[in-house]
Amino acid sequence: MWHDSLKIGVEKIDEQHKMLFSKVEQLIDELVDTGEYHKDNVTSIILFLKDYAVTHFADEEAYQLSINEVNYLQHKMLHENFVETVLEHEKRLIASDFAQSDVSKFTGTLLAWLAYHVSEVDQKIGKAAEVTAENDNHTDLICECFCNVISNYVNMNNDTNTCSVIKAGNHDETFEGSVTIRHYFTHILEGYVVFDYSSAFISELMYSLTGIPLDKIGNFEKTFLLQISTIIIENIYRRLYVDKYNFSEMKILIVDKDETYPEERIAFDTGMGIVDVGFSFV
Repeated sequence: MWHDSLKIGVEKIDEQHKMLFSKVEQLIDELVDTGEYHKDNVTSIILFLKDYAVTHFADEEAYQLSINEVNYLQHKMLHENFVETVLEHEKRLIASDFAQSDVSKFTGTLLAWLAYHVSEVDQKIGKAAEVTAENDNHTDLICECFCNVISNYVNMNNDTNTCSVIKAGNHDETFEGSVTIRHYFTHILEGYVVFDYSSAFISELMYSLTGIPLDKIGNFEKTFLLQISTIIIENIYRRLYVDKYNFSEMKILIVDKDETYPEERIAFDTGMGIVDVGFSFV
């Protein structure tokens, strides 16, 4: 999973990132093929993440302060949110005695968060902050945030794929076996957005990141996509200048295909498969 294009140029931090990716790989290996795992191994990985993340985040934040990093506070908040996420998953795992479904959810969340954080957020350390103008067109804003996030996952292996718009209904790719995720906007925006990830996109992306075929992945791809969708929505809220919005209040859910789907929708060719995004605002 790790490759040198993810380096930020600070040896200590890069080595820590490599170790974190290694631990995620170990967790994935616990679920591959048979879906079986050893509770003690999962426990040791969680303990490592709690201890090691604290050390790594402290080192990363110290480096940011040493260079007067302009995004320091926002970066620190992301670190704190991640630690809270690990602790929440740990509670659920203990309560369920490490049920396979909870181990899969933890794995998918961890993979999606780490991949995006290292490939996108950490790459901005030491670089000038990007200035973006407020966008009054909510559809354009959602599309822009979607492409920005998805492109980071698609291009993690130095590919040249780009996320481009194609008109809804103008593609032949099957959505049988797709995963649909919905978020209701209740702050600033009123309405909802739906991400419909085609089976081809899911299969290609998971294989690109892990080198493992989807049918052997251990059933954590849905939580992986849920975390990606969460990151997209968080970015949308940040672009809407909701500085004090509590992201823990967001409700992003995997829904059934037969639920109401918005008439306004756009299909995106990610280079790995089609993703259909629908909008409904009031």
